[in-house]
Amino acid sequence: MSRTPMDESRICDAISDPTREYRKPIDVVKDDALDSDEKLRILESWKKDAELLSVAQDENMAGGERSQLQDVLLAIQELERIRGSIN
Repeated sequence: MSRTPMDESRICDAISDPTREYRKPIDVVKDDALDSDEKLRILESWKKDAELLSVAQDENMAGGERSQLQDVLLAIQELERIRGSIN
């Protein structure tokens, strides 16, 4: 499948700010327009953001938003399960 510049732009946007494109981490896993490597890159980015937010919350520096770290970890686990069953 060939990608259009718009597809590439959307993927780059999703990597830099996953919450701009997706409501929940599992939505990345369910996005059939992405291959598994793209999904993992987006989820890894989301994981880093969630880890930073979690640290900020631990230091009482968060802005009130909920960390989605657990949801991201579950989505990565699901993606790995799906990838393993395909191979």
